[in-house]
Amino acid sequence: MRTRSGLPILALLCLLMAGAAAAQSPAAPGDDLAPARAALEDRRYAEALERLEDLAGGDSAEAEFLLGELYAHGVGVLQDFPTALAHYRRAADLGSMAGVNALGRALVEGRVIARDPVLAIEYLTRAAMSGDAQFQYDLALALDIGLGDEARPEEAATWYRRAAEQGNVEAVTSLGVLYLEGRGVERAPEQAIALFSAASERGDARAQNNLGLIYVRGEDVERDYDRAFELFSSAAGQGQREALNNLSVMYANGYGVAVDEAESLRLLELGRRAGGQSLEALLETVGFPFDSRLAVPDWDAPLGAQDEQAARYGEPVALYLTALRYLNGAGVPIDTARGVERLERAAAAGMGSAQFMLGLMYANGRVVPQDYLMAYAWVSHAALRGVPEADVVRDALAAQMSVAQLRRAQQAVSDILHDQEGD
Repeated sequence: MRTRSGLPILALLCLLMAGAAAAQSPAAPGDDLAPARAALEDRRYAEALERLEDLAGGDSAEAEFLLGELYAHGVGVLQDFPTALAHYRRAADLGSMAGVNALGRALVEGRVIARDPVLAIEYLTRAAMSGDAQFQYDLALALDIGLGDEARPEEAATWYRRAAEQGNVEAVTSLGVLYLEGRGVERAPEQAIALFSAASERGDARAQNNLGLIYVRGEDVERDYDRAFELFSSAAGQGQREALNNLSVMYANGYGVAVDEAESLRLLELGRRAGGQSLEALLETVGFPFDSRLAVPDWDAPLGAQDEQAARYGEPVALYLTALRYLNGAGVPIDTARGVERLERAAAAGMGSAQFMLGLMYANGRVVPQDYLMAYAWVSHAALRGVPEADVVRDALAAQMSVAQLRRAQQAVSDILHDQEGD
């Protein structure tokens, strides 16, 4: 069943459009890009891709950057990190600081190319010097965590402050953490509280959780469980893992609320499933979802002759439904070989739910040998077709692979696409 989602499409759209503004060079042909921007706003990603590709190779840094984003996030096109990187580089060469920052982030993450912390800091610094608040925050975070060297909290504080002064709420919260801990700045709890309060009012879940902890501990302010409960509740409502755990403790001990062990356990489970969970936990959460567009058959009823005949003729929905029957022994004796064969045929025919199911089977090692490469390949195709949760699982699988493994996986994606076109 669907219990969590990946990056909301609206958030991704905002990222793309914000990047577009940052990427545009003085000479960028804004009028030529207007149709592509309109397509992005309307979520017509395939059309946006086509229009942007028509401009690729020209002098539009914005077009190159946006193409990089589409390929990196797998929106409107199969995820392809090397192609994304090529467009980011082209955008950077054309003067796009968004392209430069994207290169820096790629060197940090190590999913597109091998990690290079030193070069990453160089790129991130160059982008931050442009004055963009998000780029300044990205650099500050890298300096804060000690990317490529020991942590440099003094420099991080400087860049957090610059980004915060421009309204970047993440930077406001992170600067508050430095003041609370006395890292890179002189410890100033009152300043930290002021920063957390400002970010909390803007809805930042991390700030709300941090401020809640301050009120629970009662070290720098008078202890206030009621206020802490309000803050934890607000952050937990946004799915913030630490807040869910903290709220669970409040219910378990009756701090600011009546004791409720059942609610405490529920929140603890939600916290376990929240962001940052392992691939194994994610796969457990996602399970093996049934295609929500289809009516659920009576699985206890025998397999109908008409459905069996349709599957033998290659009708994708019939293949999918009968595959599930044979895999689970629903109305027929279990026949895993036949079930996998039919699911593969439905997936090869382009049925997104079958592709997702097949990818999940490879990811879990259920019925088929565990194979993250094949899992990534099939889940990527499902993500392209907009199957819920597929993009989340795809990105979690990618995080488990080395650069070389990911390149092989993305080649497998291309091979599957070529096979489908050949059919």
